[in-house]
Amino acid sequence: MGKVEKYGSYVRKVGYLDIRQKIEMPRIKKGLRGGVQEVKGSVEVFVYHGKNRIKGPFKSHKLAIEEAEKLIERKFKYSKFDKND
Repeated sequence: MGKVEKYGSYVRKVGYLDIRQKIEMPRIKKGLRGGVQEVKGSVEVFVYHGKNRIKGPFKSHKLAIEEAEKLIERKFKYSKFDKND
């Protein structure tokens, strides 16, 4: 498993925080009796500090970027032992 599968694709950097996205493409799935079922796609956007997920999932890039900017204003730093949100 690589970084893209585990954390998602890199979108952009906001200060020292990264915006990453996981995209699930729509696909067609066969049922047990030969029936065809369509599975919808989805996009989830997360805010990361290094390898640590801070916030998310968000439905759009704009919401994730706004949240990252708020965290930058508060000078948020991830700490393994201090669970801040």
